[in-house]
Amino acid sequence: MKKNSAPLLIFILLLFDLIAFTSILPLFPALIDYYGLIGRRDQLYDGIEMFCQFFQNTIGTPSSKHLHSVFFGGVLGSLYCLLQFLSSPLLGALSDIYGRKPILLLSIAGTLLSYIIWASTNNFTYFVLSRIVGGLSKASVSICIAIMADVYSQKKIGQGMAIIGAAFSIGFLVGPIIGVYFSHIANAGIELAIDAPAKFAVLLSIIELIFVALILPETLEISKRKTLINEVLENCLLYIKPSALFRFAAVNNHPGVKLMQSYGRAYFVYMFFYSGLEFTLSFLTHTRFNYDSMQQGKMYFYIGILMTIVQGGIRQIPNTKHHTTAIYGIAFTIPAYIIIGNSSSANGFYIGLALYAIASSLVVPCMTSCISNEATDDVKGVTIGVFRCLGALARAIGPLFASTVFWLFDPTICYMIGGVLLFIPLFMLRHLSSEINAIKEE
Repeated sequence: MKKNSAPLLIFILLLFDLIAFTSILPLFPALIDYYGLIGRRDQLYDGIEMFCQFFQNTIGTPSSKHLHSVFFGGVLGSLYCLLQFLSSPLLGALSDIYGRKPILLLSIAGTLLSYIIWASTNNFTYFVLSRIVGGLSKASVSICIAIMADVYSQKKIGQGMAIIGAAFSIGFLVGPIIGVYFSHIANAGIELAIDAPAKFAVLLSIIELIFVALILPETLEISKRKTLINEVLENCLLYIKPSALFRFAAVNNHPGVKLMQSYGRAYFVYMFFYSGLEFTLSFLTHTRFNYDSMQQGKMYFYIGILMTIVQGGIRQIPNTKHHTTAIYGIAFTIPAYIIIGNSSSANGFYIGLALYAIASSLVVPCMTSCISNEATDDVKGVTIGVFRCLGALARAIGPLFASTVFWLFDPTICYMIGGVLLFIPLFMLRHLSSEINAIKEE
């Protein structure tokens, strides 16, 4: 298979990957409630719930089982992303040495194992174990981005990021529909095992594994690979130590490292607030509007439709405009969360949701394109791995922070605080515009 066929193949691969991942989204609040049912609870679940009750009693806030599920979800979301934070840059660096294909196969195999663990039991502890294995293995997106960087020139890398963004949009469109289907079966009175989404994800992951092994070409030429495995092993701390990540120490001698650092800081701050509020979205509708899994699925379908439309336009945006487009995306996020947090009706909520979908389509693809442009071919994998690892670190902290504020206080307060604090990355990117202009003048 020729190298220039890689973009289409990566689109298909990511689509399968994201459909498997997002099919659970409409069911996630119900999943947490399911594991709390009498007869389904285990020692780990009881231990976490006892901590929740003790903590709330200690600080004098009212205890609520509905809000406990928000905190449970925040802990699981943060755990998954924390492990992704630890593994993603290392796997990205290994792909610079051994090539993209073998490391991508390793990542998909680990993800498959996590789904098998989940599908094999209805026990909460094993569900947590599956999240641990999945978090450690989930580097497929980073490697796919590196593949796009291998195939496209610096001037056209935005096209590759747009293809990845389109896969995300369609994945978020189709996956929740499948989740709605599972919910519909359950509501129709047909017994639905709670592991049905996991079994579906197992099937898709097996297809992904075969697809990569037999069809996807290797895109990183041997002449462009790093050759010293010791260099990666000796510098592992550069990929997991936060201070080293923010300095982009893994590519410290690269001429574009200062801009990488600035983009990395802005991206981290944005993702910290964005991911926390994003994660609690389904819990907000579950507690405020009493949305069931079917209604949750319709909500994600609405988001996916808008994201797909916007992503279709991103491909037309020149690479030189991606920085400005990211700024506009963050600007859309701020009113989105303020409106969502204060909405008392479905109409108001969906107005905020529309702004949220537009912002979600713009910021990450454009910022990823910007930082990829600063890296040479031999360090693109490491650079993108570190960049996405900063996002994973933010996602490891953000959901826990937002879920805790949501749990202890009020969803309105949670979303208002997050929306206002999103002005910080907006100002950071505006300041970075001045740095870029100064470098161009030099």
